Amino acid sequence: MKKVCAFIFSICFSFQAYAGVEEARVRAFLNDTGQTLISALGMQDLDKRYELLDEIFEQNVDAAYMGQYVLGQYRSALNDAQKKRYHALFKRYIKSLYKSYPIDFKTDEIGFEILNIKAFENHADAVASIDLPEKYRTENFEKIKVEFRVHEHDGVYQLADLKIGEASLLIALKSRFLQMFKDDEGEAEWFLEDLEDLVKSNEAQLIH
Repeated sequence: MKKVCAFIFSICFSFQAYAGVEEARVRAFLNDTGQTLISALGMQDLDKRYELLDEIFEQNVDAAYMGQYVLGQYRSALNDAQKKRYHALFKRYIKSLYKSYPIDFKTDEIGFEILNIKAFENHADAVASIDLPEKYRTENFEKIKVEFRVHEHDGVYQLADLKIGEASLLIALKSRFLQMFKDDEGEAEWFLEDLEDLVKSNEAQLIH
């Protein structure tokens, strides 16, 4: 299941949507962006693949918002220097998640369809159906529905959260990080040290 979630995360983090525009234009944009990501996943050179995935991540994911959200009430415990260090670590942590598992299937096995899009004043929610690669399929598990939320940041639209079933990426991260903070007795420096150790551990296990 972890491999499936890593695959779905890789697919979904690149999607953007523009609230208030025609649905047909939103669908066209999602399809074009999805094809770019699929091309990246199909690269045999892992360094080039990860370089392009990182580029997509930097452009299309609001990591600053996500990092701030998952800290919850403990955000006020960090001073400005600590916040800067934290957000750099948070981005490294997220990147380490989608690089942790080998993606060794044919990209022509990947298919996705936007089922619906709902635009609101400050964000848009979209639901996609994603065809899983053959190696991940079972008799009753060939497709998976994913909901993702996008909002505007600095004039562009970026991913703010994604849900697989009832599992929100933001809620899962918040639960983990708040537990880490509690284990560190609310001490910001201890938390940052533990987070850095976690990031380094993840990075040491990356597929090369």
